[in-house]
Amino acid sequence: MSRPPATSAPRRPRTDRMTTVWLVAAVVTAALAVGARDVLPQALWTTIHVVTLGVLTNAILQWSWYFARALLHLPADDPRSGRDAVRRSVAFNLALVGLVASMWTAAVWGTVVFAGAVGAVIGWHGFAMLRAARGRFASRFAVVVRFYVTASAFLVLGCVLAGFLTVAMFDAGAPGWLLAARDDLTLAHAVVNVGGWVGLSIAGTIVTLGPTMLRTKLAPDAVARSLRALPVLAGGIGVAGLAASLGWLPGVGIGLLAFAAGLADGVAVPLVRAARAAGVRGYAPWTMASGLGWTVLCLVAVAVNAFGAADGAALRVADLPWLALLGAGGVGQVFIGALSYLMPVVIGGGPAVMRRGMAVLETAAPTRVALRNAAVALLALTTVTGSELRPVLWGLVVACFAADVVLFARSGATQGRARRERLAALGPETPGPAASGLMPARLTTTAPAASTVPTASTAPTGPTAPSDDSTTPEPPRD
Repeated sequence: MSRPPATSAPRRPRTDRMTTVWLVAAVVTAALAVGARDVLPQALWTTIHVVTLGVLTNAILQWSWYFARALLHLPADDPRSGRDAVRRSVAFNLALVGLVASMWTAAVWGTVVFAGAVGAVIGWHGFAMLRAARGRFASRFAVVVRFYVTASAFLVLGCVLAGFLTVAMFDAGAPGWLLAARDDLTLAHAVVNVGGWVGLSIAGTIVTLGPTMLRTKLAPDAVARSLRALPVLAGGIGVAGLAASLGWLPGVGIGLLAFAAGLADGVAVPLVRAARAAGVRGYAPWTMASGLGWTVLCLVAVAVNAFGAADGAALRVADLPWLALLGAGGVGQVFIGALSYLMPVVIGGGPAVMRRGMAVLETAAPTRVALRNAAVALLALTTVTGSELRPVLWGLVVACFAADVVLFARSGATQGRARRERLAALGPETPGPAASGLMPARLTTTAPAASTVPTASTAPTGPTAPSDDSTTPEPPRD
């Protein structure tokens, strides 16, 4: 019997391609920063901002709306998460390119204007989240959206600080008080952007994504813990940022320790319990777990340094190696782990097709995890002892991330080809989540078996409304 034709779901623009482009750029800039620092203008600034704004912020703009659609029961045609999200993505990337170009040419007003444009886009993003969540915060999972809205406010603040820093860096007529405060403002800028924007966004996402990656249920107290942790996390970053801008370094340490404690209690503890119950299997969960561990460790190291530093300049020198490890060993691994799980889900195609894509991402998985984390551990050790091997170790870390990028490309090509072959064999049918650009997001309280993978043929064309006792975003079963 032939399959009846079905109505095609509307296609959504693939804004994840922006993240892919910046991910490649991040690997290239990191390699240049390690091997040929003088090639790049503003090498350190460029490397940091290509990662934090180019890779991570594009990913946050994309994935936060995937989760929000499901958790807030938004309709598939909601313009805030569809059309407007694409416009925000395009505007953000244009502003980011302008920002990089202005920094490279030391253009004061260009940098100020484009930093303001970045802040405006993120403010729009946060406001759209807030409007979408209006009247929906009764859902126990809306706590994730609260993380995203709070994080957006911190990046807007960080962009304001960036304007002051730009004047201090490039304007010969900058007032003396601003020049004197440059190191303190730089520290405050880093705290609110990395801890507030990136940290809170990732923490909120992990609340539901972490158990899904472990293929288990959300811990009964996980949502309540995350809800209690959000004020602690935001307060810690607020205290650290304010103390940094005022030059009170012990306050920076206090704020960061509070943030680390909130992250450990509100996010890591429920996840560790879930991991103990279900076990950790596969490259994605192990990479994310490693990243969370390094994030907490590096935050504690940065906080401890704040108690002993003489001033902002001294703290910047002491913390620079730890901030690099926080990016590569902590946040970078969390991002790669999450993407390793989500990418096959987005492409879809059915259990057999999914397994082909996942198999590519699992290539030499134990070796890749061990090599990267061994290199990060040795780099952490050399922050105290010093070593001429540091460039070699950083080269190994960069090579591991480069391998991730290559395997992402191979996995996408392999799974995409298999999906097209499957669709051709089955005939016309309703496109699944890969065609619509949505992450399948049926929320369920039951965990799939280890061999269960999402299927595009049975997936809804958009997120379905979860019941109030649901737990984590879960792909539909076959």
